[in-house]
Amino acid sequence: MYLVVLSLFLSPGASANVQGVKASELLVNQMSDTPYTIIDVRTVEEYTGGHIKGAINIPYDQIEAQSFLLNELKDKTLVVYCRSGRRAHIFESALSKRGFTLLHLEGDMLGWQAQGLPLIK
Repeated sequence: MYLVVLSLFLSPGASANVQGVKASELLVNQMSDTPYTIIDVRTVEEYTGGHIKGAINIPYDQIEAQSFLLNELKDKTLVVYCRSGRRAHIFESALSKRGFTLLHLEGDMLGWQAQGLPLIK
């Protein structure tokens, strides 16, 4: 029982009730009139090494320092990703408690790269 509860807590988006979005859905959405706002919660170094087009870099441990920017995004749907999901989950949990509308990029950056999707450097 303990392991089941622990695995739910550790899986990306689970405790924050964040729905997933597939990379293909995100690509289609980015061409729409109301695109999602993409948030890359990796480090600045990881972000500059390659990120999804249009992504805003807000490292997961900079939520408080970036609260002004985040408040400006409160009425948007945010798609959150990191390298593998752990940092995105932490970020999503914090913002979910503040009433943000969030989606989690399924597969995160590792999944994006595995599909050979474009990166901005």
